[in-house]
Amino acid sequence: MTVKRITFLQEFLSFMGLEGRVHLEWISSAEAQKFVRVVTDFTEKIRAMGPNPLAGMKSAMFNGMPATSLLECDPAEPLPKSAPTASA
Repeated sequence: MTVKRITFLQEFLSFMGLEGRVHLEWISSAEAQKFVRVVTDFTEKIRAMGPNPLAGMKSAMFNGMPATSLLECDPAEPLPKSAPTASA
């Protein structure tokens, strides 16, 4: 089931333009050296990819509100009609 979920997540992230940012590796608790190698290699790979290409985008789905603003919204209330501005 895990492989199926990771495969789905990898395909979804590829669709979103974030391919290669999820990795699954089976490592025993007795394989400390392998763990270090896998984490180091993946960290280097992510750094080489650069920052999240979607980080600066505004989503029309949320009326241009940054994700941090969405966390402050009351789920019982509808989203505002426009994104909050820096001057507000």
